[in-house]
Amino acid sequence: MRRSDQLESSNGAARLTFNDLLIDSATREAWLSNERIDLTSAEFDLLWLLADNAGRVLTREEIFSALRGIKYDGQDRSIDVRVSRIRPKIGDDPNQPHRIKTVRSKGYLFVKDV
Repeated sequence: MRRSDQLESSNGAARLTFNDLLIDSATREAWLSNERIDLTSAEFDLLWLLADNAGRVLTREEIFSALRGIKYDGQDRSIDVRVSRIRPKIGDDPNQPHRIKTVRSKGYLFVKDV
């Protein structure tokens, strides 16, 4: 799932909505409570991937492979850094996240409904 002009979800949708969070792949924008969230391309791609797989734990290996197209070496922490930057932007408390949860020794889980 390398960066592209328009991403489609696994079910063909170009928009994903979770309560007051809207993620639009056509415009590559995300909105929280009708306010645009300022995301880098890499942050948007990660947010889209996690949200498109809401309710499913994605391992760092799966995330790395989907975003970079190469095998995860186990040392790169860029995914963790991006998640830590995305959380406050989508209204997640970094100390008690409710939307993007870290699943210890597994990866990340995007919660469908909070």
